[in-house]
Amino acid sequence: MTLARYPADLTAQPHAHRVLAVGAIVFVYTVVMAGGTLTIPLYVLWASQFGFGSLTTVVVFIAYVVGVVGTLLVAGSLSDAVGRRPVLALSLTLTALSTVGFALADGLTVLLISRVLSGVATGLITATATSAIAELVRGRRTAAVLSTAANVGGLSLGVVAAGVLAQCVTAPTHTVFWCYLATCAVAGVSWLVIPETADRAADKTADRAADRAADGTAGRTVRWQPRIRRPVLPDGANRVRSFVASGVLVAASSGVNGFFSSLAPAFLRDDLGVSNFAVIGVGVGTLFISALLAQTVAPAALVRRDIGTALLAVGMIVIEAALWTHSAPLFIVGTVFAGAAVGMLFRHGLSVTDALCHPGNRAELTATYFLFLYSGLVVPVLVLGLADQAVGTRASSTMLAALVVSTALVGLALGRRTESTSTPDTFSRPSTHLTPVEENHE
Repeated sequence: MTLARYPADLTAQPHAHRVLAVGAIVFVYTVVMAGGTLTIPLYVLWASQFGFGSLTTVVVFIAYVVGVVGTLLVAGSLSDAVGRRPVLALSLTLTALSTVGFALADGLTVLLISRVLSGVATGLITATATSAIAELVRGRRTAAVLSTAANVGGLSLGVVAAGVLAQCVTAPTHTVFWCYLATCAVAGVSWLVIPETADRAADKTADRAADRAADGTAGRTVRWQPRIRRPVLPDGANRVRSFVASGVLVAASSGVNGFFSSLAPAFLRDDLGVSNFAVIGVGVGTLFISALLAQTVAPAALVRRDIGTALLAVGMIVIEAALWTHSAPLFIVGTVFAGAAVGMLFRHGLSVTDALCHPGNRAELTATYFLFLYSGLVVPVLVLGLADQAVGTRASSTMLAALVVSTALVGLALGRRTESTSTPDTFSRPSTHLTPVEENHE
């Protein structure tokens, strides 16, 4: 595939052009991410309609995670090879296909297939859109804020909109998705103004063409080959530890996301007596809204591993207290704390990842970061689903809280070890020396 050549530094383009392009990428990113949480308030309806319980709900959710993780492993670096625009278009197309599947679902099989397709779309767009934004925006911190705002903002919009629509319309398991499909069409129009930002992909294509001309194989086409790729890590022991520490922390916070994305609606209904779909959507969406605000409003000096871990521990403790005392207000308070932790840890990790990557492997390293994130969803949620049937809601949620907090403490300890052994000369570039202070600056 041959790409048009673009300036090596797209930030040199006119300001209005860059703003329009970045806005279009953020919008497409937000819309696709919204599809990942659109199903959350509707699980209780499908469970009643198709006759499945909490464990099956977890399996449907994990089908989404399987799609994401599998795509990150197989195609995480795809946009480095073929360009950002084609991958963004493919992600939107798969999102639309999964939406049609949800709207027409008549059984568990269609739900599972649609969730896998939605996961594949998410896996394609996370590294691609994040890399495209970083290539267009001046300032690492600004790019990280925009990327995380689109990611988590989409998650929050999806669950809140689905809850409100489910309460207001007839046949919500159909109507919600037809409305969302119209939004996908608008995102498709926005895609038309997005420029290609992966100029290195064009350079590589041209280099390969020159090589083929030199060795007499100019007629042959070099194609990107789908295969399971080993997750990449940055060079240097301390750089690896800093990256892995951020990955472990975001994996821990993903356990909270997994709970709110799968079983939280059932917990709100059965244990806290909340039956209004709009309230359920807002209750679950509070996590993502709080995360979004923490990413966009919190001062950079507060976006640290230790602060994020502390907020995560407090949030999980308060959520557990709410479930044991059957207190909906307390549940919301705990959700705000946990959401702020999720947002801070996600933004921190994305900033670290951007600092450690090189232009030629930006999407590949970003895909590894998101692999940490989505892998952290599987085990906690599966444990929660199995334990919920065996020992009940409160005991299983306590197990989840303990798992999340202990994992976060491991990541924090690894990060502290990195900070204690790092010196200004540890890394090849000053911008990648990620001490607690320096990693928060552009």
